[in-house]
Amino acid sequence: MKQAVAIVGLSVLISACSDPCVNTIVSKVNSPDGLHSVILFQRDCGVTTGFSTHISVLVRDEALTESGNAFRADDDHGAARVGEWEGSWASVTWLTNDQLLIRYAQASRIFKQAANVDGVQITYKVD
Repeated sequence: MKQAVAIVGLSVLISACSDPCVNTIVSKVNSPDGLHSVILFQRDCGVTTGFSTHISVLVRDEALTESGNAFRADDDHGAARVGEWEGSWASVTWLTNDQLLIRYAQASRIFKQAANVDGVQITYKVD
């Protein structure tokens, strides 16, 4: 009996440490020189949270594994316009090999807005 309780307790502990979030890629665009990719994705962390929009700048073909390393936002409980993926609307455009423009919906609640990721300079514009 004690062994069964210990196994159940260990299972609960392990599952509590795992990331409950799921990333769904909305778009992926390679830089003009092909060295980087920018990925816009929806992040869903379960029923107690809404969908959020994340953007990561990665070395081309690097796997997307976590939350966005460049940009993270949500629609602030319906205050901001949402995209087709149900997260706060955003778009990405490569301006040059190492310059990226991220546009995002007015009234978005911003959690991360990096100015530089892996040598890529990022400019932001509210739409």
